[in-house]
Amino acid sequence: MFILREKEVNVGRQRELDLVKGFLMIMIIFIHSFQTIGNMEAVTSNAHMVLFTLFMPTGACLYLFAMGFGSVFTRHSKPEDMVKNGVKLLLYQGLSNLCYAAAIVISFGIRNLIAGESAVGREAYAENLYAALTFVNIFFISGMCYLVLAIYRKLGVSLRGYIISAIIVAIISPFAKLLVSDNSAINWILDMTFGGKGETSFCFFPYLSYVFLGYVFGKVLRRIPENEKGNFYRKSGIICGVIAVIWFACCMILHPGIEEFFNYMLEQYRIPGLAKVAGSFCAIMFVFAIAFWIMPIIEKWKFGYHKLCYYSKQISKIYAVHIGVYYVIGGFAAFGGFSVKGCLIWSVIVLVVTDLLVQGYILIVNKIKSGKN
Repeated sequence: MFILREKEVNVGRQRELDLVKGFLMIMIIFIHSFQTIGNMEAVTSNAHMVLFTLFMPTGACLYLFAMGFGSVFTRHSKPEDMVKNGVKLLLYQGLSNLCYAAAIVISFGIRNLIAGESAVGREAYAENLYAALTFVNIFFISGMCYLVLAIYRKLGVSLRGYIISAIIVAIISPFAKLLVSDNSAINWILDMTFGGKGETSFCFFPYLSYVFLGYVFGKVLRRIPENEKGNFYRKSGIICGVIAVIWFACCMILHPGIEEFFNYMLEQYRIPGLAKVAGSFCAIMFVFAIAFWIMPIIEKWKFGYHKLCYYSKQISKIYAVHIGVYYVIGGFAAFGGFSVKGCLIWSVIVLVVTDLLVQGYILIVNKIKSGKN
């Protein structure tokens, strides 16, 4: 039996979170291969749709959940710290977009110098360049959510307030997406916020639910002693696992067929309603429980364990870099697209290349810092 203590007794690093985030990053790289360099056959393949729908209950939801969770355990949890983090992430979004655009321009330009101009490639080049420059993704969402958390922290909102807020956001989101404007600038802002226009990758408002719930979970876990976490995850894992399976099964029954199920999940992934938020929350809790129980086994595989922890710790850098690597590949291929097999092969290559690039960046930064000291 686990007991919630009055004082916060579990304030160290939660290793199960590292395993979950690390594995999630690998799956994101595989899924993004279909979405960035896949041809129409690959994008509409069962391999892509099944892979997406299997990890859709977690995915970006878990990333934002972990952000709310992590904000409880970080030493920089004051409102002003969260504001700084939020602004920094918003700047990262703009900087990464410029880097993606540069990757496309340079790789495509070199390809044309070597192989000659491609009319089909030129059209796809323009589309990808526009997409890269207007890319709105995890950095923007995380930055905005940090700003919201800063306000909540400043106001001293109770845990009950976070839970109520998560529910309210989940109820409002499907209706808020109907907000559109004839003014293109205002419409773009509404799209980034609520998702009505449908052009941005994600919108931040619906994902606040996961951030709030992650914050609540973090606060609860801090009151559970380390030696009682096993019982906590056993009970919560079973209950949440059953609910997650029932929710997923109901979705499959109501939306039969791989394509119909994929389309439904894609819409829910972008703008989740109350059922999706509840289902994803239970799926995330179930995954946390699994990670906790298999951790002793994973730890014996030193290389795999350290890699997952590394991917978790550097998840923002790896996320940002791997997209640029895909754009480089697309540019050199004149955006012709790759088959399912090609996407899977490139996924492994991109994972390795991204790993090496991030390690190189960290090494250079550490040398610069040590040189200044």
